[in-house]
Amino acid sequence: MPSDLYLEPPLSLVAVGDEQRIAVRQAGGGDGTPLVLLHGIGSNSSAWAGQFAGFAPTRRVIAWNAPGYPGSTPLTARSPTAGDYGTRVIALLDALDIERAVLVGQSLGAIMGTAAVLLQPERFVCAVLASPASGYATPEGAPIPASVAERLDEVARTGPAGLAERRAPRLLTERASPEARAIIHRVMSEVTVEGYAQASRMLAHADLTSDVARLRIPTLVMWGDEDIVTPPAGCARIAAAVPGGQHRVIPRVGHGFATEAPALFNAALADFLSQIED
Repeated sequence: MPSDLYLEPPLSLVAVGDEQRIAVRQAGGGDGTPLVLLHGIGSNSSAWAGQFAGFAPTRRVIAWNAPGYPGSTPLTARSPTAGDYGTRVIALLDALDIERAVLVGQSLGAIMGTAAVLLQPERFVCAVLASPASGYATPEGAPIPASVAERLDEVARTGPAGLAERRAPRLLTERASPEARAIIHRVMSEVTVEGYAQASRMLAHADLTSDVARLRIPTLVMWGDEDIVTPPAGCARIAAAVPGGQHRVIPRVGHGFATEAPALFNAALADFLSQIED
């Protein structure tokens, strides 16, 4: 895969409150609505290198490291809610003087992004949920699901490097380029134990299917047809719950298809934006 498909701007810190910081990568400008990118649970802003390359020539592009991820202040609660992450998204928009944005959330980022849209829908032109994680909808006070407990044990026992060795290959298909594999492995190996644990506990209680049913802005749900992390059937259920939403299935790609196949991801996103912004 040609390296000109990827661009990784430098990381900078943005103050969003007293002693609160969010690490972001930014590039681009132009007349297009700013693009705000939210990564998944085992990732960070570097995973959006293909989208920086594709969209920075025409619009401002911002990708965060979620709270608790490298450089970003963790949330206060041990078990934060989706709304806690959504509130931090809004604080970032305020700090960057962004009045309205295009929101793109991948996997767990889809949960965080949906929460932000529900808090202040007027701030978002549209939402794009890629390979969305549904959450486990576990009631508060109930035991967390076994799969979430396994995540917490794994990252505590093996550290981020061990997590990446085991889980990173599952995000891509066998056709992924060495460059895409290197990016996916690197970003997962850079997660922090605290940030990953907080995000995992949020995942245990989140219920994206119920949340997207309350969306009232143009929304696209898209996924890869070879995704084994958030399988197509689950993504389709989320898409069906979005009032008036659109969906797009991308062939021959896996969960991390924004990195694996940035040209395909960007084309689908650009097509959707052309319908919204024209």
